[in-house]
Amino acid sequence: MLSLTRRRRWTVLGAILAVVLGSAPTATSYAARSDTPPPVHGPGERTAIAAAPNTPNAPEAGPPFTKTDGVWQVNTTTPTLRNTVTATSGHKTTATFEVHTTDSSGKPTGTVVKLTDANEWGVLVSGEVDAGKPASVKVPAGKLKNGVTYAVRSSGYDVTSNVYENHWSPYSTFKINVPPAEKPYATFPAPQATSGIDSLAQTPREFGRTNPGPIAGTQRNDAGRNCSAPDSRGRKVCIEISRDAPTRADAAVAKKATRSALRADDLVSWCASKPDGDDYMNRTEACLKTVGYATLIFLDAEELPQFGTATFALSQQIKLYNKQADTGTPRAEFDQQLTVIPTTIDAATEGVHLTWVPSDNCNDCTSSQVKWSSDDGLNTTPHWAVGEVGAKYAMTAKVQTLWNGTGVEQFDLGWGLRGSVGAGNAHAQTSLGTSGDVRVRELAPRCDDIAGGNIKTGCVFPYFKPTWTVDTNLYPAAGAYYWLIQEKLPSHPGSPRLDSLVTYLGPGNNADPNGGDWTAAKSRGKVCPSNWTPNSATPTGSCDEYAPAATHQSGGMPKGPNQVGSGDECAQLYTKPMTGGT
Repeated sequence: MLSLTRRRRWTVLGAILAVVLGSAPTATSYAARSDTPPPVHGPGERTAIAAAPNTPNAPEAGPPFTKTDGVWQVNTTTPTLRNTVTATSGHKTTATFEVHTTDSSGKPTGTVVKLTDANEWGVLVSGEVDAGKPASVKVPAGKLKNGVTYAVRSSGYDVTSNVYENHWSPYSTFKINVPPAEKPYATFPAPQATSGIDSLAQTPREFGRTNPGPIAGTQRNDAGRNCSAPDSRGRKVCIEISRDAPTRADAAVAKKATRSALRADDLVSWCASKPDGDDYMNRTEACLKTVGYATLIFLDAEELPQFGTATFALSQQIKLYNKQADTGTPRAEFDQQLTVIPTTIDAATEGVHLTWVPSDNCNDCTSSQVKWSSDDGLNTTPHWAVGEVGAKYAMTAKVQTLWNGTGVEQFDLGWGLRGSVGAGNAHAQTSLGTSGDVRVRELAPRCDDIAGGNIKTGCVFPYFKPTWTVDTNLYPAAGAYYWLIQEKLPSHPGSPRLDSLVTYLGPGNNADPNGGDWTAAKSRGKVCPSNWTPNSATPTGSCDEYAPAATHQSGGMPKGPNQVGSGDECAQLYTKPMTGGT
């Protein structure tokens, strides 16, 4: 239970002073308790404990939500103000925004701009959002003036706990510069005949693993060590996973060997060129270079003395096939690889043997046996004799998994490593992590057979959000159209710059108000009805829409962010033929 301070009772002193200067906005000054945010939601608690709502950062203003010399540049007199309130996970929060005039140096004055008549303080209050999500409000028309610089601050409120933030956030400043009216026509260069851009290519991105396994040092000193039971002679083997190399010598061997150990037949062709020490992924591939080092420790039952150690540098790769044509079978497939580079093998171990144990919770998957191979392809047994270290003795383990299911299934992966030494009859096993925390699941594949065309059956990483790139040299008018709609629609559908996704309208959405699924055809029929008539400049034109009909952001989507009653409410953009008929 939270221990809250006593309630504060509020009395607003003074009066509201309305000043009208020509067409300037109405402003009100209040000095009483102005350093403490007003109780816009009525009586509530205020507390300074860690669980209280907090807005540590200054607000943002836009569109387009860009800064010049530290000032937000706003292109409308009805800007959106937003900030993120931190609070207890799962709680609902709001943000209160207070706008001030500024002096000649851009510093906030004591004059508060009255933005609304909904409360006595003239401040705007956002709708409820989950804690940690941006809360935003739009300033009503007639409150702010073009060409003027304003300051804004905000404070948070925990709706679930009825707790106010004690303080305001830092100020940020924004200047309104409404651009002059744009010309209604734009002329584009002739499109190129061929494209040099792969529209479907997905650039790998760095990411962090939420469950990388029991790596030493991340939890407690012995977090990365698992030991076997003593053998008949009272000796045992421990295996320890560490993020960094146990010794400088191990690091030097691994660094030199990595560049030659990763072969051309790697599952992920771009993995070898990526810097060590980070993890990377795209929609169908993952390159894990933070798996770390595995050290086998041979010692007696009391863990003293330590007879010898063997250390291996580890890295993993995963490759998913996202269409049936890539596998050659009607089933979806994904493959996995573990690369092992020996860096130290002490004589006391008398050699080392390793076993890689991949696992999954797939309902209907079939996996092959793990197959090991050396760099030269001559060795298929993961055993290393004393002194066999470096690139020459690197080995790779691979496993193939087929998904035999129907519909859609997302499942989790896990990996283990088992090791033994030739000098003792004991085996130690440890985890190399999983596909991620259940709330994130960054490495959990999703396989399905619901796609049409030549895709049909395949697997992807849903955690990675793909992009489709339009080659504006090949499609100049279409590229301009997509850009314009992304910029002008309030939800900015599909804009990578604003991190606004479009989401596929797949089966099982149950979004039809009359029951069942809403489909792309239903959205298209609303935005582009059968009686639609092309502009006279393009008599053979056809109707298309953005956001696409196959997404939840389509204008035809019920309760969607861009919903319209019909395409008559939409702006219609068209292109005229160029000379020569292009």
